[in-house]
Amino acid sequence: MQQAIKIKTHIATDTLSLPIPKGMIGKDAEIIVLVKSDDILEETVKPRRMPGSAKGMITMSDDFEKPLDDEMLAEFYK
Repeated sequence: MQQAIKIKTHIATDTLSLPIPKGMIGKDAEIIVLVKSDDILEETVKPRRMPGSAKGMITMSDDFEKPLDDEMLAEFYK
């Protein structure tokens, strides 16, 4: 037999505290959070990276593999 609890609340932090009836403590449960506003989804969903989307935007000089001179190398170890 399944039992359900419906709790309406305002989410004010990133951690929820739920009142659970004593008869449900120790039981397996599935918790689903439904948000009424679409605003929250737009903020948290990051756009997927698209392979090759920066093609042609990055260039490397012909002497890329040439060792750095001592003055430039010293800048990395300050």
